[in-house]
Amino acid sequence: MFLRNYWYVGAYAAEIGEKPLARTLLGEPVLLYRTADGRAVALEDRCCHRNLPLSMGAREGDAIRCGYHGLKFDSAGRCIEIPGQAQIPPDAKVRAYPVIERWNFIWLWMGDPAKRDEALLPGWQCIDDPSLTTTMGNGCQALPMKCNWELNNDNLLDLMHVVYVHPGTLGGAGLDNNPVTTLRLENSVRMMRWSANVEPVPLLAKLAGFNGTVSDRWQATTCELPSHCTIDAGFAEAGKVGRDGDWDQGVRLRALITATPETEMTSFMFYAQCRNFALGNEEVSKRFIQQIRAIFDQDIAVMEGQQRVNSMLPNAPTVEIRCDVPVVAMHRLVLQAAAKERGEPITVTRVDPTTPRAMQPVPSPVTQPIEVGPASR
Repeated sequence: MFLRNYWYVGAYAAEIGEKPLARTLLGEPVLLYRTADGRAVALEDRCCHRNLPLSMGAREGDAIRCGYHGLKFDSAGRCIEIPGQAQIPPDAKVRAYPVIERWNFIWLWMGDPAKRDEALLPGWQCIDDPSLTTTMGNGCQALPMKCNWELNNDNLLDLMHVVYVHPGTLGGAGLDNNPVTTLRLENSVRMMRWSANVEPVPLLAKLAGFNGTVSDRWQATTCELPSHCTIDAGFAEAGKVGRDGDWDQGVRLRALITATPETEMTSFMFYAQCRNFALGNEEVSKRFIQQIRAIFDQDIAVMEGQQRVNSMLPNAPTVEIRCDVPVVAMHRLVLQAAAKERGEPITVTRVDPTTPRAMQPVPSPVTQPIEVGPASR
């Protein structure tokens, strides 16, 4: 299942140049390249004559010539030349996807162009904040994952996993004993965990040069439809900031992560990080990029393991536990969005994890943003 009427990252901006790049997105073949003036273009990667991928053809100026029978297409997807034929059929064209280049990413609108809405881009303005240092992920190369895209949402809304999957870098004793607050909005789900008097985040403490052993920590994730997650995580000296205080007074990291579906069983991860410590320090940035990639390799191993079992046992029963509340809320938000795209109503219920299978009606989604301390920043 894919949500179509949303923006997806098709590539890092640095991946796109004059040479065409072929990529499958939401089960569709897409061709990405830049025109002579640097504008990013996304076309359906097929010739409308005999379906040869246009990426197997050749650039001619800002146009693409098919490598089979020579049909030539402009950057809007219109056929502008057919060898040996003066008349061009009106249906000789391929789809051109709306494109926005922003925050070092190439965003594609994969649905109805008439419903294109820039307001549905995620709130990743921190990349432009000159008071922060931003590092782009994985050398600005898409990170392939052999798993369904929604597993990445699950992983990032369930940050209890850091205790067990990333104990030496992001974990710490006692985090899993603290409750999670969940907020459901119209197009997003937000979770936050505040942990007082615990060990600082090991990786961040090391890179920031923090030598203390006790801190107050926060973990907050905002997941915006369809799959754009902002993790706000960090720590401060115990008692210095407070749950609803100014987290910028501590060591703060914002990780911006999205999963773009390739197929139902595979996807691409794109990510960046914005930090408020070791500003402009290239050595710290280099180490940070390496460490974060290693952390994501651990996450991907977990998600790909889940996908293998999900594929073999699609009907295997599972149970929800307390930390699943934001994950379940996001699943239902995605289902509602899919039903809306199909023009179908959907009834959604909430499961209370403390009383398995106890069902209560879910209220209508909140239509206006609600501030809940720093978790909603």
